[in-house]
Amino acid sequence: MRRVCNYSNQHIIFDIIKWLILVLLFSLTTEACHSSQECYTPQNFRGYYYGPEEYKSLTDSQKANCEGNCVDNDETLICCTFHPQPQKYRLLYQSCLDAHLPVQFITSGVVAMSNEFPFMAALGWRVNEYDGTESIAYRCGGTMIGSRYLLTAAHCFYHSSDDPVVVRPGGFDLNSTTAVDYEIDQIIEHPDYIYPGLYNDIAIVRISQEYSVSPPFVARACVWYKPLEEEQVTAIGYGDTHFAGASSPLLMKTSLSTISNEECNQHYEQDDEMLSSGIVATQLCAKDHEKLRDTCQGDSGGPLIVYEELPTFGRMAYIVGITSFGIGCGTGTPAVYTRISEYFDWIEDTMFK
Repeated sequence: MRRVCNYSNQHIIFDIIKWLILVLLFSLTTEACHSSQECYTPQNFRGYYYGPEEYKSLTDSQKANCEGNCVDNDETLICCTFHPQPQKYRLLYQSCLDAHLPVQFITSGVVAMSNEFPFMAALGWRVNEYDGTESIAYRCGGTMIGSRYLLTAAHCFYHSSDDPVVVRPGGFDLNSTTAVDYEIDQIIEHPDYIYPGLYNDIAIVRISQEYSVSPPFVARACVWYKPLEEEQVTAIGYGDTHFAGASSPLLMKTSLSTISNEECNQHYEQDDEMLSSGIVATQLCAKDHEKLRDTCQGDSGGPLIVYEELPTFGRMAYIVGITSFGIGCGTGTPAVYTRISEYFDWIEDTMFK
């Protein structure tokens, strides 16, 4: 008997087997995912998954940094990263990222008022009362940048012959009976600060024990490390609410705009003793163009904050300046701040040496 072979059927079966093998191999090299999800390329570059339409909108140079894929509901996504090298962070910045949980600090687009600035701190001096008792007077602000470290203005330590003795972190009402004060362990002024000069007006304070808060709040601000464009910033402090007025026991905040040092120099004359070179690169100026808001007396040492959205971490607060000096309050004259990015190396070396 002659064996009859149906070539057409064999060919179809063979194609089906090949297709099944390809599907199996593809499934072994891909993973479940969704668009905009964080991913890593085979070369360990961090990026995000892009769908077909999003991928088409990328430039050729961006597409060159795309490799690796996954499947989402029968749609193939590709992992794209626009960094030529795996992202590496400085130790100081990485420590701040590590302290943050991957959550949003914003509710319905409005900053949550409860524990809004847990990284804000007040420096307290011991004072003798007329009745022979002692109390604490909070005279300067500061910003927690680590569980035991905060930044403040160096000139704060020349308010009196005595150094501050405690730090009250958390942005609490200064009259609160439930807030906790932490003893100061060490004060480190910048080595180039010379009182009453206005340059290098920055210091690091270390407290005697670690300070932390309950999640999702974070007890530190990150330290800004790159150039700052002219933009909206937030000034925070316990200072006077108007010139020569009474200090506020409540933490105050105000929105300001940074300006160029060239514009700022138009408001400040050079002073041989305190401002011999005018406003320089290590300083930052900010003002309210409507002349209504400003930092005021008692805000010294407090932070100038900018916010940045980061994937996974959400909206994060960075300290970009330390309140240093100004002329009056709410006069339209810009206030001057110590520019934090210029001292990033010194801060990092001091904290991690």
